[in-house]
Amino acid sequence: MSAMHPSLRLVAERFTHLRDHATRLFEEDENFRELCEDYEACASTVARLESSGVPSDALRNEYAALLLRLEREMLRYLEEHP
Repeated sequence: MSAMHPSLRLVAERFTHLRDHATRLFEEDENFRELCEDYEACASTVARLESSGVPSDALRNEYAALLLRLEREMLRYLEEHP
């Protein structure tokens, strides 16, 4: 893959030790690809909320918790699909 998809790049940067496995799954598995895209969208929202200066701690915390749940789901998916 010459140009890495933005969501895969984000996942590969977060889980460097699983980069090759994540890349293979991203290319072969639509469910994993969707999970990566959800992770990218959530991470983008967290970053936007953190930089906006809007006092929305509850919303920011909700998205940060969702981001952690998505990370756990990705790790579980990677473990279950060797």
